[in-house]
Amino acid sequence: MVSVNDPFMFIMPSIRGRILVVDDQRMMRGITALLLRAEGYDVIEAGSGEEALAILAEIQVDLMLTDLKMEPMDGLTLLQRALKMEPRLQVIIMTAFGSSEISEESLRLGACDYIQKPMKHGEMEHRVGRAVERSRLLSPR
Repeated sequence: MVSVNDPFMFIMPSIRGRILVVDDQRMMRGITALLLRAEGYDVIEAGSGEEALAILAEIQVDLMLTDLKMEPMDGLTLLQRALKMEPRLQVIIMTAFGSSEISEESLRLGACDYIQKPMKHGEMEHRVGRAVERSRLLSPR
């Protein structure tokens, strides 16, 4: 896991974009991060909504990919709080407990996309790529 205090994080430019992966299940977070790193992204991991907000206060990211069901702060609450901090932040909600109501609610609250777990091969890479591209278009750098 990359620390907010890691001095090399700021020296190495991101190749494809910087992504914050938030999931309270370490194994799922690690697998997601591993897949994204293999695609050429800089990935920062957070095990809770609170940790994610602390990272967002310190580091600019192109995309936050967050699980919906987390404790004590769920993904929709994290989405709302993160967008208050950075309105142009792109957020994708992931969940194994999906429904059309949850999908619609996450999009209404400002998520750019919604992914149902388990993901089909290539689905995450496609959606993440699209969100990072949107972030780059919206954010002055």
